Amino acid sequence: MIIPPTARTRTPKAEGGKAAQPDAYADPTVVAPAGTRARGTTAAEAEAPARTRLAARPTVIPGVERKRIAAELSDIKKLSPLAKPAVLEQTLRLIQSFVVESARDRQAVLWGHRLQQDYSDLVSRTLELSQADVLKRSTGYVGRMTDILGSIDIEAVCGAPSRAGVFGQYFKKTNSRIDTAGELDTARIELDQLVRLMGEALEQLLSFKETLEQHARRIEDIGDEAEASALAASFLSDHLRASRPPLSQRFLERGMSLTQTVAQIRSGASMREVQIEQPLRLIGAIQNVALVMVPGFLGSIAALTTMLDSNRKLTPTEAGELAYQLRNILQQLKE
Repeated sequence: MIIPPTARTRTPKAEGGKAAQPDAYADPTVVAPAGTRARGTTAAEAEAPARTRLAARPTVIPGVERKRIAAELSDIKKLSPLAKPAVLEQTLRLIQSFVVESARDRQAVLWGHRLQQDYSDLVSRTLELSQADVLKRSTGYVGRMTDILGSIDIEAVCGAPSRAGVFGQYFKKTNSRIDTAGELDTARIELDQLVRLMGEALEQLLSFKETLEQHARRIEDIGDEAEASALAASFLSDHLRASRPPLSQRFLERGMSLTQTVAQIRSGASMREVQIEQPLRLIGAIQNVALVMVPGFLGSIAALTTMLDSNRKLTPTEAGELAYQLRNILQQLKE
């Protein structure tokens, strides 16, 4: 309780005809301590914050009422019984999100147009991937290794003298066979270089294969989206045929166009698989042949060259074994 000792108030002026009262002390001002509440209220009522009263009735906003098209999955499945469940569900979502009252020709003409543009971009990307540098280099490595190995004549190398005469050197220039110890050693050096280059390209080929797989999946996803858009366009065309014939015709045209896009995507699936198989074949040739079988054969060639330089000859059995290894390597590379 606060009572100013000298606080005084003036009495109000007298109203008409009444004498004013002399000054008197004002009544003391009482301030309630913190934590107290008004008389007649509970603690919950005193502590509860003020709440905004909610409207008792829904708010009405002027505009056009949006009406969903009545459609079920069974109705969509009649249009394409063999469609994937995910495609049917996407079709239903497209139909239910379509607002008939606000539909215009522009919406119908551009129906699914973005998907077709994306597919066109992916086709261009497919052509770029088919010309990838790592693919060209790796194919060139395998081709060059095959050519060198295919030119080696083991029987001729084992039976040829270490030094050829003048006529032998002349006729040697006219054929592409590797049938001397010196040529075999030169071929061994290049084959060893090719093995090293193939090993370095292996990781790049694996990354390239993953890129092709992601690219193929993206095309397949666009195919599913385009199929859903085509089915939705066909359904909307039937739904609008009586009420809005021009708009129905637009959706019919878009449905036919999108169906052609889906057919192109589906027909290109085998080509995409072949494109993915290309780096896989190169990876197999490098892992199973170039990095496993060829090094062992190169070791045998090095030993053979040393023997020929010391005027020693292989037995027919040893020469036949080397020739068998060579044929096996060539067969693996050409598969």
